[in-house]
Amino acid sequence: PKNEGEYPIRFISPLKTFNEIMFYQRHKIHYINKKPYFCLNQTLTDKNGVVHEAEECPICKKKNALYALSTGKESEEAKLASSISAKDRYVSRVVVRGLKDDKGNDIEAKPQFYEFGSKIHTYLFGQMKRGECGNFLSLKDGRDFILSKAGTGKNTDYSGSSLSMNKTPVFTDPVKIQTLSEELKKMDYNQLVEFKSSDELKDLLADFFNEAKQPAEETQKAVEAAADSFEDQVFGVKETKSEDAGASLPD
Repeated sequence: PKNEGEYPIRFISPLKTFNEIMFYQRHKIHYINKKPYFCLNQTLTDKNGVVHEAEECPICKKKNALYALSTGKESEEAKLASSISAKDRYVSRVVVRGLKDDKGNDIEAKPQFYEFGSKIHTYLFGQMKRGECGNFLSLKDGRDFILSKAGTGKNTDYSGSSLSMNKTPVFTDPVKIQTLSEELKKMDYNQLVEFKSSDELKDLLADFFNEAKQPAEETQKAVEAAADSFEDQVFGVKETKSEDAGASLPD
């Protein structure tokens, strides 16, 4: 939700259509400049149906290097490492109570993808283990989840969220039930998964940390200029390049 307040939603059970066990999909996300990127060190099927096998992630590698350089939790290196480290995120299908489109039409029966963090996941998983609220995912006699949002940005707090005390069916209107059933079949979690290549993530990191990158030709010129400068300072003269294969810099 964009604004503070309480928002009732309904989590949907895992779907047999996609051979699911849990009512969510877990994935690891890096945030660079507030934009999300899938960590390469995880195995997931992407939106094209291609299985991405876990591989070395350059962002994780950079994070580890920063932590190795840090002198404590409050050091700049530790703060940077924490900011780019992979975060556990969870995605579920939910019904948003009272949802309307831009024209004011009722689209409550059209489920949405909802991404949430570890705190809400821990709460829901705890409720499942204790069983105090029964099967809150049941379409017939489950419970809505009251999402409570306080604050904004990094100060956003969802700790006031909880399952409703009342058991209710997800819908009583047959048309809405049918719409929900049809829409859920289109909502494979894989459609949300898109991996960047290792090289793309390296470029992203280079930009983020303002690491200068030069084309090969420019780099070579810079190396040659540095060598010339070195010769001037050490030998007092600039070595003239020779076409002779045996020519070399002075020892």
